[in-house]
Amino acid sequence: MSVAGGQLGYGAPASSSLRSDAMFHLCIAILSVIASVSAFAVWTPFGVAATFVLTLVLSIAQPGCIPIVIACSFLYQNLVVAWFTPFVPDHNTFDALRGANFVILMTAYGAFAMASFQYRVRALTELRPWLIFSFVLCGTICFYFAVGVVHGGPKDAVIYFRNTITPLACFHIAILAASLYPVDLRKGIFWLCAGAIVYGYLEQIFRMDFLSLFHGDLYIHRGLKAQIEAGVWEKKLRETGFVLRGIEDTMMTTFFNTKLLSDLFPPIFRNGGPNFHPISYAYGLSIMSAWLLFRGRWLLPMAALPLLLVIGSKGATFMLIVALGARLIYRPARAELTLLAVVALAVVWTLAAIVFGATHGDYHVLGLIAGVREFMHNPFGQGLGIGGNLSSTSLNLDWDRAQDEGVASVPVESAVGVMLYQMGVGSIVFFSFLAALAVSARRQLIATGDPDFLFAFVAVVTIASNAVLQEEAFFSPLALGFCLLLVGISFGTRWRSLGISRGLLTHPGKPAPAPASE
Repeated sequence: MSVAGGQLGYGAPASSSLRSDAMFHLCIAILSVIASVSAFAVWTPFGVAATFVLTLVLSIAQPGCIPIVIACSFLYQNLVVAWFTPFVPDHNTFDALRGANFVILMTAYGAFAMASFQYRVRALTELRPWLIFSFVLCGTICFYFAVGVVHGGPKDAVIYFRNTITPLACFHIAILAASLYPVDLRKGIFWLCAGAIVYGYLEQIFRMDFLSLFHGDLYIHRGLKAQIEAGVWEKKLRETGFVLRGIEDTMMTTFFNTKLLSDLFPPIFRNGGPNFHPISYAYGLSIMSAWLLFRGRWLLPMAALPLLLVIGSKGATFMLIVALGARLIYRPARAELTLLAVVALAVVWTLAAIVFGATHGDYHVLGLIAGVREFMHNPFGQGLGIGGNLSSTSLNLDWDRAQDEGVASVPVESAVGVMLYQMGVGSIVFFSFLAALAVSARRQLIATGDPDFLFAFVAVVTIASNAVLQEEAFFSPLALGFCLLLVGISFGTRWRSLGISRGLLTHPGKPAPAPASE
């Protein structure tokens, strides 16, 4: 990860080179995802080794492209996996294919973590506290991962380790890459977002006919088969009388995914997106749209909004609406007022959801109450993988009993509740990290007027408020992980510009300053 003079350009020629590099990096990202999934399809150990080597080579040779590689793998990996679905009969191998992006992420995280100890990194004084905070949080997560392996199931612990470490890894990679290299995501995010929007409209219009073009219907069928074998739909039949007739039935929902509107609107087809998960897809669309919005682009965010309404993710839609409002009222002279309005909306949104949910026996509120209750009983924490939607400990949860008692038996549905239960007092480190990011974004926005920091503030605050009643807000890679990838780029770019102004980093063609004696 050497800092070559040609990679640190400023001025017109460098700007043109940066734009050219952006498209080159996007091509690298697409090819890397295809190559990684293909390697996993050949043989899982070979896939792990090949993806590790490929990502490590890119981290050394083209470190500035790693953020867009990660973003592309989060959003489009499962689209590539779908192509291989007919040729991968084994379910474990199929699951392994979907883990390729985690191998990419953790390999890059390891490479950038090692690079954190270089002199030129330590010379950037603004960067050092964030790296220290990152390592402390990483140590905390690893500790509770070990506790979860000992006290619970190793598989559950691994799942929640992945969910919890992903946002931190994304931020660490992004802030370090942007601090040392010129990282321009404008074209990359624009085309990733445009592709996701076009995909969404084609999926909504042509449905299974469109998905069958690349075996997307078989991808969904594989997940449906696992649910049928687990008795999910048999249980739903007993509870609601719903009879599953086909794949498309699993993708139908009420408008905005709420029973209150079931009598007013007919059932609608719920997009899964290129990543085949509606909520994650909605967060990906919302985050990219908000990021583009604060950079002066309105067309794609407006095109994404109808898709968000169809998907029915209230949290992702709320974030984009808050971003739209903040973008409209923001002026450098009234930055404080804009930020205060964002916080007020987030607080009102969260409190209203809790109050409404508590009076209607909402599962998310019952899961939050369970997390808070168990935290009060055991502040130390149970360990990662114990509790939560994706854990085997919640498979036999009795919701009828939970509604009668006003609390779930284990924390589920609420990222905050699950994190309090699993990590106990250690979760305070995670929450403090997000709070510090919001405070720093506010400070940088007031100091520079750069709308990138308004995006950072809006995204972190709204996702944190959504996490009170939604697990995906923290634990989906396309939610908090993707958000912190973009936030890290904004902070890193700022620290890099300050480093250049102080002579710690060089303009192109100028020799690097000699290291001070240590």
